[in-house]
Amino acid sequence: MATQSMSALKMLKDLAAKEVELATEALAHAMKLVEEAQSKQDLLHDYRQGYVENLNQSMKVGISADAYQNYQSFFGKLDQAIAGQSDVVESAKKLVILKRQLWQESQRKKLSYEVLLQRSDKKVLKVEQKKDQKMMDEFAMRISRTGR
Repeated sequence: MATQSMSALKMLKDLAAKEVELATEALAHAMKLVEEAQSKQDLLHDYRQGYVENLNQSMKVGISADAYQNYQSFFGKLDQAIAGQSDVVESAKKLVILKRQLWQESQRKKLSYEVLLQRSDKKVLKVEQKKDQKMMDEFAMRISRTGR
């Protein structure tokens, strides 16, 4: 009976270990998404800064009203893209938080099964030691009876 419960615990621990592995992969993927989204946002900021510098250079030498209006329109669209990318970054960060919580939960579950297995192993060992001690006591008793 004890071996059945131990094998069940081992199976549950193995399943929990697989769950941890999957949760780790999901967390790594979510972290990669944050990194990529942040990189795109930084690229958009750099791109905008380049156009600001370009506009400033053009304004030093003179620029038509239409060209200035085109710059302003472009900046508006670029700012919308940056805001949209900020939303993507925030969503990705929230996903990382969620995946980290799931990873921690799966780690706790795996650790619980490991602790239960260790306890079960200790109980089995204790029972075996008691059996061994009983056999040794019986053996010693027989020797002392036959030796007299």
